[in-house]
Amino acid sequence: MENVVELKTVTKQFKGFSVEDIDLEVKQGFVTGFIGANGAGKSTTIKMIMNLLKPDSGEVKLFGLDYKTHEKEIKERIGFVYDGNVFYEGLNLKDIKRIVAPAYKRWDDHLFKQYVEQFELPLHKAIKTFSKGMQMKASLAIALSHHAELIIMDEPTAGFKN
Repeated sequence: MENVVELKTVTKQFKGFSVEDIDLEVKQGFVTGFIGANGAGKSTTIKMIMNLLKPDSGEVKLFGLDYKTHEKEIKERIGFVYDGNVFYEGLNLKDIKRIVAPAYKRWDDHLFKQYVEQFELPLHKAIKTFSKGMQMKASLAIALSHHAELIIMDEPTAGFKN
């Protein structure tokens, strides 16, 4: 069975904080939770998996590929839900979809509409008017609407109720 995420002896150091020698494998078809205390390095590790931070040493591969030569292909296959709003707050969800959708070859407008309806999200209200939970649902709708093979969520339940 293929690893969709593979970290080998990954290290990242900051002043006063480091994550060291992380080995991690996530197999295709598995749901994997990444649990630890605040400040343990979960978000730092996720940022390295997403290539938002470069490790100081070690190797990060997704779908057996490395970011050096396959970044666009890798990111095409990932849906990412960050722990806060990453969209321009003045835009509405319809405009965000219009901007984001062309970045994905497999974007599915019908699926996006289904998630918007299921999550009861307004298409024409500015993101800044959304509650934290609604912002997370909007991020999730975007992340799920291009048939991603891997969904990565950093603090996915922040702000959710019910």
